[in-house]
Amino acid sequence: MSSEEKFTAQHQAVPGDTEKMNPTPDHGEDSYRGSGKLSGKTALITGADSGIGRAVAIAFAREGADIAIAHFTEEKDAQTTADWVQRQAAALSCFQEISS
Repeated sequence: MSSEEKFTAQHQAVPGDTEKMNPTPDHGEDSYRGSGKLSGKTALITGADSGIGRAVAIAFAREGADIAIAHFTEEKDAQTTADWVQRQAAALSCFQEISS
């Protein structure tokens, strides 16, 4: 996207849905290459269903970490993140956060 191009305003009810965004955000699915810096480590990532949390989960998995992701209600987005993490051959635990 050139510096003259602008994103059009997009409004969603909270929590938002990544699938509805245009353009689709780059969470590093194809752009980030890991180098094993986190091999043997485990990371718990909250909010990993989308946004920065998804990007972190993918990056950490590509760096060799086993991943536990937590999300609120966005099952479809969380499953997409889980699929990307599993493609990195990382161990994965996925659970839904509970509100009080």
